[in-house]
Amino acid sequence: MLVAFYVGGVSGDFGDYFLIRLYKMIDEGFSQHSSGALECQEKSGVTIVQFSLHVAEDEYAFLEKLLSEDEQERALRRVPEVRRRAVVSRGRLRVLLGCLIGIAPGEVELTTGHFGKPYLSEFQQSGIQFNVAHSMDEAIVAISYHGAVGVDLEKRKRTHDQRWARLMSPTIFSETELKERPAVSGGIVPAEILDAWVAKEAVLKAIGTGIGDKLRKCQLPADLPKVTVWTDSDAITCRLASVYLHDQSASCNDRLGVTLVRLGKGAHVAVACPSLSCELAVRSFDRVLRDRVI
Repeated sequence: MLVAFYVGGVSGDFGDYFLIRLYKMIDEGFSQHSSGALECQEKSGVTIVQFSLHVAEDEYAFLEKLLSEDEQERALRRVPEVRRRAVVSRGRLRVLLGCLIGIAPGEVELTTGHFGKPYLSEFQQSGIQFNVAHSMDEAIVAISYHGAVGVDLEKRKRTHDQRWARLMSPTIFSETELKERPAVSGGIVPAEILDAWVAKEAVLKAIGTGIGDKLRKCQLPADLPKVTVWTDSDAITCRLASVYLHDQSASCNDRLGVTLVRLGKGAHVAVACPSLSCELAVRSFDRVLRDRVI
């Protein structure tokens, strides 16, 4: 199963005070019952859970206390605005992972791979892998029960204009991809660049080798799928496009799939995993915490 936690707009069901109370109830509950893992639905799909990185001061203080010493040190090295987003993103990641594996958020142990990809410690993994992405005041956390997963998010900015698209196209697309697109110099629009960008980063993050200069080595099909799913509605079955990676094994290429996901105006999102189809649903963060079901 794949579970993606999308950090976007929070629903208005809960006020900040109630959300803090809910966090504390979860924390206290897992401290008393270490086997109280989040109940999961059938493990055969992707769930995207949404919330904002803008939080009230009391919630921020609560989340900050959940971070490890290393995480707090890294946050302190950033400018205040970026630091705040990093604390909220990592704190809420801990809340969600704690729910999934049945421990208090502050007890979640995270390690980092060679290229910086975070993982649950081997002791706590429980078959779960995850991947994190963020843009401006939003972030995404993708969680997989069946192998590697990659996810990426990019919010469109005013600077993402046609001139930007012309400059970026040769850094994103391979020579083959550029040849497949007519009138490249003036025909590729910013939305197309952003879609390709997030799709390729999601794929590269899934295999865990880092981004570096590998975007042009990731070959996307011309008919990249894009799906729309409404928050707290029924899951849908969606197709993932097969991708080709230069310098990767044939078995790796055969298994990787990616799809774009529509999650609101100006948000470009992609999810990649070792599959060519999946069940996809979107849930609000507060509903997940309230119902303890994904």
